[in-house]
Amino acid sequence: MHRSFWLKFSVFNFFLVALLGVIMRYKILYSLPFLDQKHLQEAHSHFAFYGWITNALYVLILIYLGKVNSALNLKKYENLIIVNIIASFAMLGTFIYGGYFWGSIAASTVSLLCSFVFFYFFLKDSTKIQDASKIWFQAGLFFAVISSLGVFNLAYMKMSGNIKQDLYLGSEYYFLHFQYNGFFIFSCIGLLLFSLKEAVAPISESKNKLIFWLMFFGCLIGFGLSVLWMKMPVSIFTVIVIATIAQTIGAVLLYDFVKKSWGNLILKWSPMQRFVLIFAGFAFAVKIALQLGSNIPALNQFAFGFRNVVIAYLHLVLLMCIATFLINQILATNYFTITKQLLLGVKLLLLGIFLNEFILGLMGIFSIKYIAIPYANHMLLYVSLLMFVSIFWIFINMKTRADKM
Repeated sequence: MHRSFWLKFSVFNFFLVALLGVIMRYKILYSLPFLDQKHLQEAHSHFAFYGWITNALYVLILIYLGKVNSALNLKKYENLIIVNIIASFAMLGTFIYGGYFWGSIAASTVSLLCSFVFFYFFLKDSTKIQDASKIWFQAGLFFAVISSLGVFNLAYMKMSGNIKQDLYLGSEYYFLHFQYNGFFIFSCIGLLLFSLKEAVAPISESKNKLIFWLMFFGCLIGFGLSVLWMKMPVSIFTVIVIATIAQTIGAVLLYDFVKKSWGNLILKWSPMQRFVLIFAGFAFAVKIALQLGSNIPALNQFAFGFRNVVIAYLHLVLLMCIATFLINQILATNYFTITKQLLLGVKLLLLGIFLNEFILGLMGIFSIKYIAIPYANHMLLYVSLLMFVSIFWIFINMKTRADKM
């Protein structure tokens, strides 16, 4: 099947993620007794990770490989994309039906094994590639592989019934950290650097390696930020602080490079593409700042002690930063005709994402003093409906260009 089909399919999966979001928001306010909220949450997060983000990244990496080495046989990657999609839909159904049980664990395992094979194929094929983005994709796929340890540990505890709260939470955060701070962010940086190279703004090898190693070390050790509530020696805490500072320096250097390349982007990218990059870049900057701040024990306790704050942070990274960036990348492939209708959908989506983050952020701040914002859940339901409608609008207006059929 054509690449444009898989890209459009990714957006359809994003639409399904938004639908689950609407149902969960509805369930907070009104009764839907035949659906279990915890099961819906598990289906929502797993399908968002594998059906939407992982699938979109696989297809975009596949397109990248085709551009940097046209001699490569990409059929094996296409087969993996199909297997991952089937496993993602199996996860969607099984998690809604029964949460964690043998069916959902089997489907999750298939997706995880897919990431192992994808990583192996990419490592093998990228030996022939000389490109700045290569190491970012390699690292991203490596983080996807090691994140699986968290899931396997969670599955083992669920199946055996032997759940230790600290270990359970630690495993959950381990998986989330290496997925979104590792696989998602590193792959997105790889895509960004390749887009800049295509816009005649290639990064120098020395600068690329410096930014990469600062951020790689920062991500690897940075998992410690997620488990600062565990008792740990001062020496380990010091290493975690150094790693966070290293990641912050890497992010600042990356910003500086994008800023210096802006003149080329004005010539090559549409105003909408540039705006979305600023939008996602702002979210990434806030994420880096919050990460740095969470080294302060009191702030860390606040961040992990309040559910609203955790949800706001996850949405900041996954929606405002990664999802918007991926939508931008999908439309920047030039496989689709960019119409006013399509751009309207993107604008409405950005508005919905911003409002969602704004309300969640306020709820997080007010929850410190245990103050509830009146009608906050009603507002979040309306905002989730806006995002749901806008993604559907983008999907139906994605028309493949005649020359890309």
